[in-house]
Amino acid sequence: MKIIAFGEVMMRLTPPHYKFIEQTDSVDLSFSGTGLNILSNLSRFSYDTSLVTSLPDNQVGRAASSYIRKLGVNDTSVAYKGNHIGIYFLEMGFGARPSEVTYLNRSESSFSQSHLDDFDIDEAIKEADIVHICGISLMVSETVRQTTMYIAKKAKELKKTVCFDFNYRSSINLDKSHEWVKEQYEEILPYCDIVFGGIRDLTELLDFPLDENLKNIADRLNVVSKPFVEKYGISLFAGTLRENKGEKQFLKGFLRNNQQFSVSTEYELTILDRIGTGDAFAAGIITGYIEEWSEEKSIAFAVSNAVFAHTTYGDTPLVNKKIVEEYMNGNRTNLLR
Repeated sequence: MKIIAFGEVMMRLTPPHYKFIEQTDSVDLSFSGTGLNILSNLSRFSYDTSLVTSLPDNQVGRAASSYIRKLGVNDTSVAYKGNHIGIYFLEMGFGARPSEVTYLNRSESSFSQSHLDDFDIDEAIKEADIVHICGISLMVSETVRQTTMYIAKKAKELKKTVCFDFNYRSSINLDKSHEWVKEQYEEILPYCDIVFGGIRDLTELLDFPLDENLKNIADRLNVVSKPFVEKYGISLFAGTLRENKGEKQFLKGFLRNNQQFSVSTEYELTILDRIGTGDAFAAGIITGYIEEWSEEKSIAFAVSNAVFAHTTYGDTPLVNKKIVEEYMNGNRTNLLR
């Protein structure tokens, strides 16, 4: 089983010890992105993964490519052009203070400036079983949007399973109207089989009506997700639900298909690093799809994987399948020997 992903790779810079940027004179450097995070997690689950992206043709690009390989992801479909990579600073939250992300240089990045002709897309899709597309790719530039749509249509034409993550970021669409953004998502969704998102994507982005009489968010999702999957022919729609209870935070997952709506057990979170945890959930759902698990087992595995991701520093979950399955089955331990 081979999974490819098309998406941006960014450089993450994190001040140590929960410091603000203005307090530090050093940062921790890593590389990440939705597609890379999902692929690296699936690689640890022993699946064949490959990333289609563009990196700068310099030492930074080569460092990023080396990082991709270190995560177990194939980089032979990476294009090299330009001089820039998208960067974001992550100021880690602590206690009541939330983490904060600051983006730099994204519009001038190698990925944002890339074109369809920079990639051997047809060959990459031909060799794949599953193709993952990040929704941000619809927004970063017109040329990347065109490439994204081509990939979705080509993958569907070749009868590949297409996974799509809404991953909407309003901060990179300040000059775009709501209607324009909505049109991009409406165009790509009919080509998608598995979609990751949440209630705000359906109600605020796609304008599906919300039943205000339902107070429970899971009940609201149950109602609003049914016409969504029916309208676009989506096989699976999945995501996470977060809830604060006093000073504690809890996580559960949901999964919708044409027949039923499932919600997982709720887990209390211990948070070291929240970035990338949604990608871990997505990797878990894709694993369930590959293994042909039941909806209940798939969502239990996915949310367990996301719980572990909260305890992992960096965007990429670094746990193996066996540990996740043990946790999912209720086997908890504080020490492995």
